[in-house]
Amino acid sequence: MKAVNGVDANISARDVGEQVLKFFWDLASLNEDARAAAAAGLVAELKGIQAEFSPSSVGSKQQATYAPSLVYGLKRLVRGLASGRQGARQGNALALSKLLADIPALSINEVLATMASELEVSGQANGSEAHDQLLGQVFGYAAIIRSGLHLDQPTAVTCAEGLTHIANKKSFLRELAANVLLELTEQLEDTTLTHILEQESCGLKEWLLTPAADASPEVLLLALRLWGSMPFTLLKQTSLLPSNVQSPSTDFFTVSDTPKDAAAAAAAFFSEQHLQTVLPVLRGSSSSHPRLHSLWPTLFALLLPGFKAVKDLNAADSSETGSKGTAAAGQLEALWTVVVQDLFTSSHERKALGFQLFTILLPFLRLEHLPVVFSAHFLRCFTNNLTNSKTYLHSSAQRCAQRIVALADKTKASPSMQTALAVALQGVGGHGFDKLTKTTTVAKLLQNLDAASLEPYVQRLQDHFCKGSKSDRDSADDQEMEKARQVAVEQMCNMAAIRTVPASIKTGVLKFLAVHAFFVVDKAALGKGKPKEVKAALQAQPPPSAATRQVCAARLIALLDCATKAAQAPLGPAPVSTKKQSKTKKRKAAELAAEAAAPAATAEAMQAARLETPFLTEIVAFVSKVQRTAGVSLTAELPEEMDAALSQLRESEALAATKLAAGATGVQAQQVRSMVGLMRWLQLYILSDPAAAQPDVAADLQGVFNGAFTKTKPAADEPHWMDVLVDILLSLLGRSGDALPFGPLREACEALFRAFAEQVTSEGFADLVRVVQQPPEGQADEEDDEDLFGDDEEDTLAGSAEDGDIVDAAEGTDADSDEDDDEADGTAVDAALNAKEESSDSNDEEDFDDDQMFKMDDKIAAALRVMASGGANARESREAIATFKFRVMGLMEIYIKKVPSSPLLAAALPALLGALTGACQQGADAALAKRLHVLLMLFAKGHAQPAPSASGEAVSVPDGEAMAVLLKRTLYLASRHKDKKVTSAASTAFAYLLRCSITAEGNLTGEATTAVKAALDDFFTKKKSKLHRKLFEDIMARCALLSAATLLPAIVQHEHTARSGHVKADAIALLLAFLRSSKGGLHSADSVAEAFRRHVSVLPGLAVEATTGSVAQSARQNEALKDTCASFEQLVKIYPTESLQDVVGQHQIQLVLASLQQAEAAAPKPKVQVQLKRLAHLLSEKTSTVPFSQQVKSSGSKKANKKPNVDQSLPDAQPKAKGKVHKGKKAPKGQSKSSLAQAAPKIAKNRDKYKKKGNKDTKKGKPFAQN
Repeated sequence: MKAVNGVDANISARDVGEQVLKFFWDLASLNEDARAAAAAGLVAELKGIQAEFSPSSVGSKQQATYAPSLVYGLKRLVRGLASGRQGARQGNALALSKLLADIPALSINEVLATMASELEVSGQANGSEAHDQLLGQVFGYAAIIRSGLHLDQPTAVTCAEGLTHIANKKSFLRELAANVLLELTEQLEDTTLTHILEQESCGLKEWLLTPAADASPEVLLLALRLWGSMPFTLLKQTSLLPSNVQSPSTDFFTVSDTPKDAAAAAAAFFSEQHLQTVLPVLRGSSSSHPRLHSLWPTLFALLLPGFKAVKDLNAADSSETGSKGTAAAGQLEALWTVVVQDLFTSSHERKALGFQLFTILLPFLRLEHLPVVFSAHFLRCFTNNLTNSKTYLHSSAQRCAQRIVALADKTKASPSMQTALAVALQGVGGHGFDKLTKTTTVAKLLQNLDAASLEPYVQRLQDHFCKGSKSDRDSADDQEMEKARQVAVEQMCNMAAIRTVPASIKTGVLKFLAVHAFFVVDKAALGKGKPKEVKAALQAQPPPSAATRQVCAARLIALLDCATKAAQAPLGPAPVSTKKQSKTKKRKAAELAAEAAAPAATAEAMQAARLETPFLTEIVAFVSKVQRTAGVSLTAELPEEMDAALSQLRESEALAATKLAAGATGVQAQQVRSMVGLMRWLQLYILSDPAAAQPDVAADLQGVFNGAFTKTKPAADEPHWMDVLVDILLSLLGRSGDALPFGPLREACEALFRAFAEQVTSEGFADLVRVVQQPPEGQADEEDDEDLFGDDEEDTLAGSAEDGDIVDAAEGTDADSDEDDDEADGTAVDAALNAKEESSDSNDEEDFDDDQMFKMDDKIAAALRVMASGGANARESREAIATFKFRVMGLMEIYIKKVPSSPLLAAALPALLGALTGACQQGADAALAKRLHVLLMLFAKGHAQPAPSASGEAVSVPDGEAMAVLLKRTLYLASRHKDKKVTSAASTAFAYLLRCSITAEGNLTGEATTAVKAALDDFFTKKKSKLHRKLFEDIMARCALLSAATLLPAIVQHEHTARSGHVKADAIALLLAFLRSSKGGLHSADSVAEAFRRHVSVLPGLAVEATTGSVAQSARQNEALKDTCASFEQLVKIYPTESLQDVVGQHQIQLVLASLQQAEAAAPKPKVQVQLKRLAHLLSEKTSTVPFSQQVKSSGSKKANKKPNVDQSLPDAQPKAKGKVHKGKKAPKGQSKSSLAQAAPKIAKNRDKYKKKGNKDTKKGKPFAQN
């Protein structure tokens, strides 16, 4: 080894005293105080040893300069810099720095030489070793710099070269090396620093000249901090800093307190153009995640006056850092818009960086900053992560919410800031931040705020709208002013949409929007005593642009709708936590139940309250008043026909108000209110967008009002007023391509239709059906049979023209038969889908003619044409028509719920099913198919009854051949279609038609009986059938006559012809459903007993099938046995005075017992064994000649119901040799031959369960225990 200053380099710990060695271990302590004490003690000890050291000769010529202990200590400290043990690096660096500072004899060059020898990265070092060595070098340079010693130029160059070399070698050490470099530059003289910046070998010049697209965040950090020290030539060449601008002072980032030193530099750096240049660099700062990169405190020191570029990054992430100065106009907005907002659309690391920057900037925000900072991207990311606790950034979002509330608490003296924060948060998710995030953030911000507190904020926004932006930015032109006005409008609307805001504030905002959306004020012609909102409009100079007025109109309608709904619904409780959600749901359910149980008068009052629209009434009256004011005119003069329509709507509204004042009550009052509501909305829509309005709607509405309430008889050639109303609603719902919110108009149309639903005529309802039935553009009129219906089985469901059967029972067995079946399927498809009407062969045209509209009237065809022409291409046209269909289906849903017994519904089924089959085709609209399916499933609770229509029209349910055709079509779709939506909807429709087939006298029609027989035959015998058992259970539950007269005999008929054990299990379940039908009150127990007595033999036969037959071979044997046991138990209940032997017959019981013995011999599964034992017990116990009810009475105890001995085997059907049941049989693994005897304890344990709940399964559990 090489000697160090004459001292042997091989000196070891044995050559050093204990007093030195004891400090080294504590240098690696995780406790900072312990490390500091150890470093101080070590340096003091070494300093004392060096002071006592006397130079001596080593060898012949070399003289030692340092004591051996000092040499050992220096080498060990340098090697400790590369140690990864706990806090070794920090402790050894601290000791090395103190050693240099306290021992003048120790030179920096000696330390650098030791570092070069001890921390050299050899070519054979692996990755972790190289990492430790390089990190040790950085700590060594930092120790030298922080020692406080003067660094001459050569030493400074050596340190700079070493640090840049490390940064270039390992990117993860780049930020650390850059920070150490900054500490180095702060201690150098100007000449030395300039030399380092200009010298190529140091590497700093190369870094600073790196293009912005390729630079790292550390390079930008160095450029900013060295901005004031850079030579002019270098400053001119770098692209990281703006050129031709005064640089900040050299000590600005460290000691300067005067923001004027960097005002020009900050303005140039935070311009949008320069921020776009350095945007890639700023994005890359997320590499330090989860720690905030040291570049950002430097940037904030330049942006925010008084902010310190502190070295403690944790302190930089605190809202208390620095003074609460504010950025110059436009600079913070530019930083957020260009840089920070971009982070929220990127990776999780960059989103986390965005949240960190938000928490730092929050205390420095002013009111005008909030609309920019709370942008759509930030709110979306913030809300999503705050709502879901499982997201990676949930804790970051929670921290942001806490900082927002904390800031509001600190600014209680400024209600405007609290309100502005709440308004900014309300800009997400339909004005429901607290509801979405399940927090109380907005509620806390708005607590204790009243109208007096909110008025200054609203007035400030209105002044900002009228006077425009006072920004001094270069882009402050007319376009920028209009943008600022639109932002003010958004803020006002978000604030007014909060439910707790007083009504006076909401009304003021609505009037402000109405004035600036619709009117122009002439100051010269305006007189005194005019509304203050009109006078305030004079301050809007220059006048708002057409785009801004359109925004005001759209926000007026949206806010009016929101305020109206909030006024109609009572204020709910404060948002609750997720733990309380279940209680809240229960409370809401109780409220709904109470409302449903309320008296008719109360329900009527509640419905009337919902139709009351105080805000809408006041605003419409205000608009009408302002329009009549002298000196006020509309922004654009209305066409003559639209002006006449507006006047007619106002006259009709006044007439309706007179009707209400005259004492209209009940249903009529609801109808009048709903019509008035639509008239008021139409007035606003006409003023907002005259071009999209329909002038003839006003006259038609007036005619409807006269026809509905004045009872004037229309002329013979005039349509019924209800048909006219349906046409009006269709034309309004066909509105498309509108910049205005459509929701309020749609809801007004639905409210009006709901009020008059009971008076809809057959022609009006047919109009609705025609719209829904309209096939999608480009869809073929005829579908391929193979596309619509399954072809994987041999059998078919086809009609027979000769005998009138709905289902052909013939089955093909060969290829020719299959082809015939396919042809029959095709014929049935044509009948089932009600072969479409003739249409144009040109499916590629975008325009629709009358044939394609199914001969619709002019209004419906016009509505569809408007929807189709609203889009710029074919796709948008299809979407517009689909939207129109959704709106019309909303009306149909209202009608089905309001008039479930209407005879019109049955006739509409074929068209709706045809529309569903078309929507379910491949490539069709899946959303439309889902909506149609939901609509058809509403028929499950309907039951058409022949009754006079409220419109006076005689409408009856289809009967005879028409009903037979309907049943045939729906049954075919329910049994053969591939799509589950179609089969389930068709099954529901089939059951509905059967309920409609019961006559007023309570008799069944022949068509219904034939259809049920055909359905059962198809269900039991056809492999292709997609019918489900639930269909027949529903028929049993709702149609007593059908179940007794048709279903039960048909089930008996197919006892032996069912195609599989699976279907026979369904037959057992259907029998059980029939026997239990007396529980629901649909059948009496006597009628069930009488009907079943004629077919009682079917139950033992199916029981045998469940034990040893085809059912036993299926996976449903256990379920079938349960149903069999429950059926026998049900027989005991419906025949209480007879024994089971008398009801079923001794011979039948013996057959079942024999099958049980056979099933036991097959060693079934444990669950099946339990059911076999249960069935054996039932048959052996209840076959006594004494009725079961008398057994219980005579015994007076449970002994009569006592189960057989647990060791007793199944009852023998015939005498046989003992012990032959299991002879020659090998018991399954884990099961003994006496398995039934082992199962008996479980059965005995559940004895009472069998008695009380005969239909329930035995307790499920572990396999039977073995002896």
